[in-house]
Amino acid sequence: MSKPRRLHPFAGRLTRWLMFALLLTIGGISYLVYSFASSVASSLECNRNQNMLDTVNERINNVLNIIEVAATNNQPLIEQTVGNASALETSMKRMLVSNPHVKGVSIAFVENYFPQKGRWYELYASRDSSHVNIKKIGSASHDYLQAKWFTECVKNDKGYWSDTYYDDAGAKEILTTYSLPIHDSQGRVIGVMGTDISLSWLQEQMKEMEDKNLHYSLLTNNDTIADYQREIFLSHSFIIQQDGTYIVHHDKNRILNDNFYKYVESTADTLDDIIARDIKNNERGFVVDAKGHIAQIDFEGRDYYVFYAPIEHVGWITVITVPTLAIDLVGYLVGGILVFVMIIGIIAAILVCHFIVRNATKPLKRLAQSTEEIAQGNFHVELPTIRKHDEIRLLRDSFENMQQSLARYVDELKATTASKASIESELRIAHDIQMTMLPKTFPPFPERHDIDIYGELIPAKQVGGDLFDFCLRDEQLFFCVGDVSGKGIPASLVMAVTRSLFRNVLNHTDSPDKIVEALNEAIAENNDSNMFVTMFVGVLNLKTGLLRYCNAGHDAPLLIGQGVGSLFCDANLPIGIMPGFNFTVQESVIERNTTIFIFTDGLNEAEDISHAQFGNDRITTLAQSLLNKQCHQPETLIREMLSAVHQFVGEAEQSDDLTMLAIQLKAVSKQEQSDAFSSIMK
Repeated sequence: MSKPRRLHPFAGRLTRWLMFALLLTIGGISYLVYSFASSVASSLECNRNQNMLDTVNERINNVLNIIEVAATNNQPLIEQTVGNASALETSMKRMLVSNPHVKGVSIAFVENYFPQKGRWYELYASRDSSHVNIKKIGSASHDYLQAKWFTECVKNDKGYWSDTYYDDAGAKEILTTYSLPIHDSQGRVIGVMGTDISLSWLQEQMKEMEDKNLHYSLLTNNDTIADYQREIFLSHSFIIQQDGTYIVHHDKNRILNDNFYKYVESTADTLDDIIARDIKNNERGFVVDAKGHIAQIDFEGRDYYVFYAPIEHVGWITVITVPTLAIDLVGYLVGGILVFVMIIGIIAAILVCHFIVRNATKPLKRLAQSTEEIAQGNFHVELPTIRKHDEIRLLRDSFENMQQSLARYVDELKATTASKASIESELRIAHDIQMTMLPKTFPPFPERHDIDIYGELIPAKQVGGDLFDFCLRDEQLFFCVGDVSGKGIPASLVMAVTRSLFRNVLNHTDSPDKIVEALNEAIAENNDSNMFVTMFVGVLNLKTGLLRYCNAGHDAPLLIGQGVGSLFCDANLPIGIMPGFNFTVQESVIERNTTIFIFTDGLNEAEDISHAQFGNDRITTLAQSLLNKQCHQPETLIREMLSAVHQFVGEAEQSDDLTMLAIQLKAVSKQEQSDAFSSIMK
């Protein structure tokens, strides 16, 4: 007994499909929301960094502008006090004290302007924590006359911002200088006023910007944060001048020693080449990739987003490098939070859907249990009551109608089955009776050595319309093969009548044509069903071999002996079509060891599954093959034909009754041959 299959509830399956649909739909929406949120957050973060960079640059520009304004305002006062050393020093001190960003002020005169003071004369005012110091620093070791800040200013007679340099004579640190020319009363340039700015405050500005980015990256300013965590999110900023030299950098060893452009040329990345090009062209912004997104750049061994902007006053460029994670993490967090909220919503929706679906399908479950009872044969089981007028109610009503129809059908089927069983039993009896009417003992005349006969009839249904028969009288073999039109019970009745008539007529005549005419008159009379019989009737003289025959619309027999060929037959009508028809009789001498092979169209018209027919050519070919092997004895011939036709037909259903009769006139002694010849001559 097989185990019952495990039940998979419809409610659970429907819930899973709903869950799949929800996951697919909300998953797609979540992906779009996540992508959009990440993109927007990343874009906002990029704008924030760019704005921060612009803010720092604006501060630097403001400071530089203040320096320029302070130098320009003090220029006339310095020019007025050039000849008064005490007043000149006072002016320098006032300028230094009133401008906290100024590291030092220098007044450097052209060569030998004061002959008594020597070739170089430069005063430098600087301050420490408590007071201002003024000293003379011009000398051969500090030849300011060759310094670019001095020569460019004198040459162009206008303000000039110098490149960054290390002042080893005055401030003893890295400076940049804003130079203004000093004129005498005739308007000639007699010297240069230099206002020095230390770059340490720029370092503080960049450090402040890096710290803001660190705090914004959700790390806070907790000192307990691990160094590697700080490094992951820590931004790095630097300032370079026009030639690419670092003037502000978190690694102080690079200041004035390394060059940004040379580093770019040494890398294989092409994106940093775009940055270098933009910086040289005083452009601001960041690099985008082919998709229009901000590009990640491998900078000093790590992936960064790089932002840059020029400082207008001095031609410097401020650069900030932000780790990609520091910006992308904002997008990840925003998108992740939205996705998490959606997942919670999906779970809640699934639970609600499952509860609703389970309650909605309870009537369907009860109905399934009732229909299972019906399937087991209990057609009177009570179906559940469905109050709601929906598809389940319609299904329940349909099952009720089916239940009633099944009950009626089963009752009718029982009666029909009993009737069919009775009919099948009667058909089996009819088949047995029909088969007993045909010769079934082979060889039929074992005492005779001059004749060999074998026959086979295979009906397409339980009963058929084919027949064959033979009998021996006065050294003559009377035989016939017939095929009644149609199949089944009507054909079998005509077959039985025809066979009985054949036996009766033999008692009154030995002429084949008279036999056929008598059968024709009997069957054609009152033939309201218009049935007919094709038949071949022969009378073979066993001593002489003379065959007299009459063919009534049947296929011509084959003669298999000296060769294989068809016996010539006149075209006569089948039996039962036209009463009073005159059938012709024909004669032929049959050689010894020749087999007469007679068959119905169930052989040559046998069809395979593609409706191709076995055909006369296959019959002739097989007969010739058996003749070549001297295996054309009646039983062997018919067995081989049956095997060949079964192999050809295969699984196709038999479409017509199949009947074969083979008669072989065997060789006899010389005396018997002489007597037979004499009989023919008489």
